[in-house]
Amino acid sequence: MSSNDNKDKDPNKLDEEEMLALLDELKKRKHSKKVSVSLGFLLHRNYMIHMVLSLGVNFLIAAVVFGLTIGINQPLVAMNVTGFIMAFMLLTLIENFAKILLFKYLARAMILSMGLLSVTVQILILYMIDMIIVDGFHFTNVENIIIFAFSFSILRLVFATYLRRWLYNDRIIFLGGGKK
Repeated sequence: MSSNDNKDKDPNKLDEEEMLALLDELKKRKHSKKVSVSLGFLLHRNYMIHMVLSLGVNFLIAAVVFGLTIGINQPLVAMNVTGFIMAFMLLTLIENFAKILLFKYLARAMILSMGLLSVTVQILILYMIDMIIVDGFHFTNVENIIIFAFSFSILRLVFATYLRRWLYNDRIIFLGGGKK
């Protein structure tokens, strides 16, 4: 091949060998569990570890959101410790089951809604939990459920992203711009 042939070759067009190599790489990635962790809602490849991490993250982020709203003198919920624990254990269990079903049957809708479908399901679950647990956990009104669900989802997304990166030793870029 002459140097003119290299200049005339379109860089976007691949020859047969390059296409086969890319196809083999895609097949290897298809069976990788890391793809389901990075694209899905899973925090860990092992589902039991994921559930424990998910429960811990839900407790932590819920406490942060409730603490912030109490700090600005606008509490979202009337609760005690037992009600809080029961509510977020139920939320974790029901939400994980619902998300598995959503990703299995409505994956395209989940992606196109950019998380809005997930938040809507979370609002419905929180409303059901509010009605089930009579003593110890009660949102003061429906607007507070919506406020909590959106703020909880945003904070949990940020925290879970950093947790996943830390668990799988990816480089984390901090807000100051430095790399770890």
